[in-house]
Amino acid sequence: MNIIAFDTSGRWMTVAIMIENDVESVQSFSSNKRGSDLLVKKIDMILRFKNIDISEINLIGCVTGPGNFTGLRSGIAVAKSLAFSLSIPIVGLKYFEVFNAERPVTLLRNARKGWWYVSSFDGKAWSCYMQSSDSLNLKGEIISEEEIPGVNVPVVKGPIFSGQDLLESVVRSFQNNLNIYDHISVKPYYLQKPVAQKTVEENL
Repeated sequence: MNIIAFDTSGRWMTVAIMIENDVESVQSFSSNKRGSDLLVKKIDMILRFKNIDISEINLIGCVTGPGNFTGLRSGIAVAKSLAFSLSIPIVGLKYFEVFNAERPVTLLRNARKGWWYVSSFDGKAWSCYMQSSDSLNLKGEIISEEEIPGVNVPVVKGPIFSGQDLLESVVRSFQNNLNIYDHISVKPYYLQKPVAQKTVEENL
């Protein structure tokens, strides 16, 4: 199976390629730019370097959220375009589903000023919701992607999961017939509406 998988939902962008079940390339980099053009350039660069034609890819994997609005839209737009042009399926995963949790843990990701996405694993299943900074009830192992003012928690200085983890999660999900979409049905996983959308709705 030949797979391109990417994550554009957070502060780090990850692009990974697997050819015939072997990981050929993984790149993770910090970038304030979340445009689809940047992602496409990275994919094209890796394919050229590995001498792989895009037509050889038969599965797309992408992270659907929750996370950065622009990043999610950009990543899913690229996934949709590739899936449509190549007539191949997409495996869409929430970012915490890629995180390899073996014991209870809580992942924190900034949602907007004063608010956080909280993804908690209780040892059996994940739950995901939003909480304000002043109402965070943090117990047990906590991993945050950013510093929380007034709260002392470990901050990850890079991606919270590897490209290898991403590829393995995509393969596992596909083999179990889970989270498989076409270019129309895949959508971002939002826990809040974009500010622009809320503004339009409030003014209707």
